[in-house]
Amino acid sequence: MPTNGHRHAAFATSHAELGTQQSSPCTVPGCSRVVDGTGLQLGSLLCRYHLNLRARHGSAWHATFRAGELAPYLGCASAWITERKGSSDVKLAIGELSEALASAPSVEPTMNLRRRPAEYRARVAFARLRDAGIQPARLLGIYLGVSALIEDETGSPRSKEFRNVQAAKALHRIRSGFHYRAPMWNPLGADLKIEIHAYPNSSGLVLRKIGEALEDAATHLIDAAIPVIIAAKTLSHGPHPSHLAGWRPAWDTRPR
Repeated sequence: MPTNGHRHAAFATSHAELGTQQSSPCTVPGCSRVVDGTGLQLGSLLCRYHLNLRARHGSAWHATFRAGELAPYLGCASAWITERKGSSDVKLAIGELSEALASAPSVEPTMNLRRRPAEYRARVAFARLRDAGIQPARLLGIYLGVSALIEDETGSPRSKEFRNVQAAKALHRIRSGFHYRAPMWNPLGADLKIEIHAYPNSSGLVLRKIGEALEDAATHLIDAAIPVIIAAKTLSHGPHPSHLAGWRPAWDTRPR
C-alpha cells in the first residue's frame, strides 16, 4: 500500500509534468508563446492566442477569406448549380437545405440567445436567412464556392472544420443579428427614433453547427462540383494568386 510520502511524491511528479507541458511552445510555426491551461484542457497544443483564432476562423493560422476573394467562386458555383438544377444530386441537396430553413424556429433577439445551446442558435441563424428570403440554392452555392476557394488556394487548411466555419461565416455576412427600429415618445417634443442592433459572435461552436448542416446537405457534390467551379473561375477571372510566382500567404510574416 502506498504511503503518504509516496502519494506526495507522485503528486509532485505529475504536477511537475503538467508544468512542463504548460511551458511547452505553441505548435504554430513562428509563435513564441507557450501552451497554457486552456490549451491543455481542450486537448490542444496551441497558445491561448491561436486557440482564439481557431475558434473564430476554423484554423489556428489562416484568417477568414475576404468577401472579394470569395465572390468569383460564388458566382461560378451559382452557375454550376443552375446548369444542374434538374439533377437528382442537386435536388437532394437543395431539398435538405429547404428543410433546414423551413424547420428553423422563430427568430429571437440576439440578446435572448446567449445562454441557449449552440445547436439552437444555429437553427435561429437559418431562421434569419429564411425570413430574409434567402433561397436554399444560394446556401448551396456558398458552401460549394467556399470549398472551391479552399481547394484552389495553395497551402490553405483542408480540414472539414475550416471549410464548415468559413461557409458559416459567409452566411453570417448575408444576414445576422437583431435589428429594431421604433419611435419613442418624447414628452418635450417630437418622438425620438431609436434603433437597436445586436449581433451574435461570429465564433465558436455555433459556426461549426451551421457548417455541419451545410456539409450534411452538400458534401456529396464536392467531388463533381469543385473541379468545374475552379476551372470556370480560372477562365473568367484568372488563376488564384497562390499559383503565381512570388506569392506568399498573408499569415507568412517572415522577412522577405
